Amino acid sequence: MLTLLGDEGFRRLQEALDGEPSVSVRLNRAKCGAATVAGTQVPWCGDGFYISQRPAFTFDPLLHAGFYYVQEASSMFLHHALSEHVSGAVALLDLCAAPGGKTTTALGALPGGSVVMCNEPVRQRAQVLAENIAKWGAPNVVVTNSYPRDYARSGLAFDIILCDVPCSGEGMFRKDAEAVAGWSEAAVDSCCALQREIVADAWECLRPGGLMVYSTCTFNTREDEENVRWIAGRLGGQLLQVSTDSSWRIVPSLLPGFGGPVYRFLPGFTRGEGLFMAVIRKEGDAGPDRKPPAPRKRRAKGGTQGRCQHGAAAQAAGLLSCLRESDTFVPVTLTGGRELAALPAAMADMYARAERHLKILAAGVPLGLAKGHGYTPHPALALSTALAPGAFPRAELTYPQAVSYLRHEAITLPDGAPRGHVVVTWQGAPLGFVKNIGNRANNLFPQEWRIKSSHLPDSPPGIIRPYILTDSGTEAAQ
Repeated sequence: MLTLLGDEGFRRLQEALDGEPSVSVRLNRAKCGAATVAGTQVPWCGDGFYISQRPAFTFDPLLHAGFYYVQEASSMFLHHALSEHVSGAVALLDLCAAPGGKTTTALGALPGGSVVMCNEPVRQRAQVLAENIAKWGAPNVVVTNSYPRDYARSGLAFDIILCDVPCSGEGMFRKDAEAVAGWSEAAVDSCCALQREIVADAWECLRPGGLMVYSTCTFNTREDEENVRWIAGRLGGQLLQVSTDSSWRIVPSLLPGFGGPVYRFLPGFTRGEGLFMAVIRKEGDAGPDRKPPAPRKRRAKGGTQGRCQHGAAAQAAGLLSCLRESDTFVPVTLTGGRELAALPAAMADMYARAERHLKILAAGVPLGLAKGHGYTPHPALALSTALAPGAFPRAELTYPQAVSYLRHEAITLPDGAPRGHVVVTWQGAPLGFVKNIGNRANNLFPQEWRIKSSHLPDSPPGIIRPYILTDSGTEAAQ
């Protein structure tokens, strides 16, 4: 970096790495509308805000409700890049998506009618991705746990592919001592080879004329400019310009003679952590999708492409009717019939192809879980933006009650609360379901999502400015 930046540039980077990282969050406009944050707006993302210090995010019910995502500001540049180059509904794949920051960024930037698939090859990380997508509540997403080569063989085709590839993690140096300890030149070379393998598989799924957004959280030119030059030259692509402002202090290419537009965020220059990004258009004009290969033999745990099992068709129809514009959704079952979901009709064909070749963890709107001979409402249904107002009765919790609920502890609803499945809320934000049986309410918040700490702050972090959420999705100052 001293060679690439020179003495003064390297001094700025070094001083920044010895300092404290900035803290930023990005709002989920589909849930909190025009709400704001007590902080400074991130200049390249209208939904993003810097906040002055890192609060105890774990104890903010609105984080668990999917009203915002904690994300470092540099990564929010994806919102700006997509907004500039995408004008109509698209099919997007986030190939290396965990924990979900860039997927949810894309969901905030894409036009209506778009469909999204997000993938993570590592099982444990894929479960975290599925949790964050469920909390975000978007109905137009499929989550998979597959390898890039599985996508390359699937016959699926996308207008946009995000390749936020595994890297040597130099952009994590300020936040993670293990990233420093684990760095080596050999690791950089290994990452470079893996990145090219991933991109080559992804390229098979990118339509001619489609966009690949290549990004890393590292500084070096080996994993950044040299890989971008390899993509453009070997695979056939053109680097696209993204408009910027000089006040953002984004660093251009550091590779002598490179000559193309790339975007590098460096501590000490921009307010954020390390990020490198390039937008590449695949050569050719958009044509028909590739013909998919013959389906492999379906795994025992595969889906059922819309058939409702356990003789629960009537109950499934009842759950489907809980959605806004329910006639635009198609019911499907997952995990061998143990889960019922609803897909926007626009993504049904994509799902049918994916279901033959990929391991699907979640899809569309989670409706129900199999229980006995029927279905009980899926815990994540309460968090979906597709849930119709009034579909279930609601009960407002106090802050201590909300934290208890998020710990999966038993709570008691006020006298007169209706029996059966009730959506519990805090400040109007849905947190999940309870089953009220009168003297107590059975907590249906997923065990694997629960807050494990027994600490209770005196007051909530207060990230989002006070508001009242109404059934119409608007808010007003309290």
